Amino acid sequence: MKRLIPLTLFLGLILLFSGCGGKNIPNPIAGLGQLKLDRSLPIVKDLKTINSMTEIAIEWKPVIRRNIAGYRIFRSENGSRFKLIKILPDRYSAHFTDTNIRPNSTYVYKVSLFSNDGRVSLTNTTKPVSTKGQVQPPVLVEVISDLPNRVKLLWRIHPNPIVKAYIIERREVGKKQWRKVAILRNRLTVEYIDKDVVPGREYEYRIRAKTYDGVVSPPSEARSGHAKALPMPITRINATDNMPKQIQITWMDPNEGTRQITHYNIYSSAFKDGLYTKLASTKDKSYIDKINKDGAVRYYQVTAVDSDGLESPRGVIVAKGKTMGNGAGPVINSAVVRHNAVILTWLPPKEPVSSYTIVKKYWDGWRLRKLKIVDFKSDRVPVRFIDKKIKPNTKYTYYVYGVNDLGIPTEPSQAISVEVKELQ
Repeated sequence: MKRLIPLTLFLGLILLFSGCGGKNIPNPIAGLGQLKLDRSLPIVKDLKTINSMTEIAIEWKPVIRRNIAGYRIFRSENGSRFKLIKILPDRYSAHFTDTNIRPNSTYVYKVSLFSNDGRVSLTNTTKPVSTKGQVQPPVLVEVISDLPNRVKLLWRIHPNPIVKAYIIERREVGKKQWRKVAILRNRLTVEYIDKDVVPGREYEYRIRAKTYDGVVSPPSEARSGHAKALPMPITRINATDNMPKQIQITWMDPNEGTRQITHYNIYSSAFKDGLYTKLASTKDKSYIDKINKDGAVRYYQVTAVDSDGLESPRGVIVAKGKTMGNGAGPVINSAVVRHNAVILTWLPPKEPVSSYTIVKKYWDGWRLRKLKIVDFKSDRVPVRFIDKKIKPNTKYTYYVYGVNDLGIPTEPSQAISVEVKELQ
């Protein structure tokens, strides 16, 4: 006769196994023969099973005897060898739920009882029980494209009431990895709008169903879609350089005839690679930038905005403009003292002018004086100016610039100096 396992060791094993919860455990007792088999002990009767996709519940009639310590549960999956998966150290236990199983699989369970002194009964075996097949994937009906900054998905309500949520997955066309983008926690919800998209970029979508007990279906058939593309960029922009104190910007729109454009945005910067700020919006294909400065340089970008508020890309084309500026000034020939006057002569600038401004500087004691003679006109070539307001022992410096009909001055001429020593 085999020797019984000491009671203290056996109770220690019971305490160890009782902390395993409802999960599968490693087989600490490799089969039924390691404990003392006592055929006189009653056999667990009235085994019943209830199954779902991920759980199987086992019920039996408990054996309420003083020397009965509890029950042992064994399991075989799809015809494999039986393994001990649970010890219930309570003779009043009459139920066990196996949660660590897979859908669409067949299981057989054996249940035996054990006594306080380490004896075990013969096992009783359940009928084979199969978990339900995996839930079917949702039917993705339609992916709606060409919406502004979004893609819309529509699918059918899943017919299985155990479904509690839908998982939306997405990937860019041409890439392998799918990414979960949303979970909709209502079986009756059959619409999803994806707003985290790049306009014009093509995406693939698929949907999975998730049950109340956490089972996730295979994915639906994938369908592709895209958000509405941005308007085509403005590629032909012109900016003037010959208008006084303003720059006119004109452009051509490649979107004409293919898309409804509601307006255009004009952006400007003082530097080609600088920060562009929004200058104005207009429905026309031209705009006048009024700048109260001569020779001012500006850089421009133009975008088209459609009826959905989509704006074409910026920075594709940059146009440079300039207000009418200070052209080359007159060229002074000479400055001489004759007959108690300074005679100043110069050649006109290349650009037509209607008058001249002569600037005269000299020291009056400790004070530097600067005088302007404006609106001086002459048709002579070279132009001659006679300055009779001079003093002896004084040095005078002159420079000249022309002014056109629009009041825009040229660049100043070079400066020329002449010293008056004595007057006659």
